[in-house]
Amino acid sequence: MRNIYKVKATMRNKKLQVWLPMILAVVMILGMFFGFKLHQQTGSQNFFQLDKTTTLQEAMDLIKSRYVDSVQMDSLKDDAINAVMEHLDPHSVYIPATNVSEANEELQGGFEGIGVEFNLFNDTVNVIYVIPDGPSEKAGLRIGDKIIAVNETPIVSKTLPIQNIRKMIRGRSGTDVNLRIVRNGKVESKTVTRGQIPLPAIDASYMADATTGYIKLNKFSETAYKEFMQSMEKLKAGGMQSLIFDLRGNGGGYVTQAVNIADEFLDGEKLIVYTQGTNIERKDYKASKEGVFEKGKLV
Repeated sequence: MRNIYKVKATMRNKKLQVWLPMILAVVMILGMFFGFKLHQQTGSQNFFQLDKTTTLQEAMDLIKSRYVDSVQMDSLKDDAINAVMEHLDPHSVYIPATNVSEANEELQGGFEGIGVEFNLFNDTVNVIYVIPDGPSEKAGLRIGDKIIAVNETPIVSKTLPIQNIRKMIRGRSGTDVNLRIVRNGKVESKTVTRGQIPLPAIDASYMADATTGYIKLNKFSETAYKEFMQSMEKLKAGGMQSLIFDLRGNGGGYVTQAVNIADEFLDGEKLIVYTQGTNIERKDYKASKEGVFEKGKLV
């Protein structure tokens, strides 16, 4: 009997030796299959990935879910980002999404609107400048007019932010806006057809004396180089030999516009400027063409 048991045990061991590799192979294949499916569902994320949520985001989430009163989360985020920017250089600024289009207008060289500048005095919108030959001047608006309603909607700065007032007045070129104004104590209505309003980069360009030209550039916008070349052509035709190039108050703008203007004063392949950052390779901007004022004198 003992011999019979030994024979049966030996046979079972032999069967196990035969089937065990096959079982392990099947398990490995199934594991690889389910692992691949899991990767497809989770993308590149690790299954046991650590939570990389920032402390700032955790604070925002806690405020949103646990704070006793309702809060404007977008406003809180903007304030937090501005606090971070304060630790950088003065030229690094954060522009909220709601203000991006307005900021771009300054560098695009124009916008669609009615062509006035206004300020708030005693919670009332007062017109302080009317662009010559612009939509508002054509409609009869004057400096000193007080705008009290836009399309029958009263506007008072106590209840309406100035950004909202600006959006109400502006609009697509060719559309009309009805303004109710106060002039000399009388209420009048003016319908203004909106148009394309230029924002020139050059404030002034003239001959200061018989041989000296003057150009004041307020920003390096998309039209800065074109305006500069037009001014230079007129001044050179007027006998300019020296140039006063006034950049006081210039708020900056596009690097390419600044480089193109600088190239008009430099000969050869002189280095104009270069950009470089901790994680950004150096990029040189050099003079590349014959400038219109290489032999002139800057004063």
